[in-house]
Amino acid sequence: MKRPLTTSFSAPPPAQAASPEPATTAATTAASWRDVAPFAAALIATLEGIETGPKAGPAMRAHRSAMRRQGAAAAALGGSEALEAVLHQVAEADAARAAQRLALIREAWTGLPGAGA
Repeated sequence: MKRPLTTSFSAPPPAQAASPEPATTAATTAASWRDVAPFAAALIATLEGIETGPKAGPAMRAHRSAMRRQGAAAAALGGSEALEAVLHQVAEADAARAAQRLALIREAWTGLPGAGA
């Protein structure tokens, strides 16, 4: 016995087609802590790798590049507000290491749009 077709490829009824939901872009809405939490988690993991590994050479360049990519993705999500939210979450994760970690992140984020000075 064949299962009935459950997917309809026909056009939606006119009532649904006439009232589309308003489109919001990531740049116009403020990023919440849930939106930026994956970026903060990735940065924290990278920073832990820096703290336990070599401080110079190819490994450090790779870590800096990874931090820069996370910053660029966060900036694309919500601009400077998202970057500040990420920095806040990283600082809250370990208050004892916050100053050193934020300095590394800001160094990696130099020149990113929305990163500020």
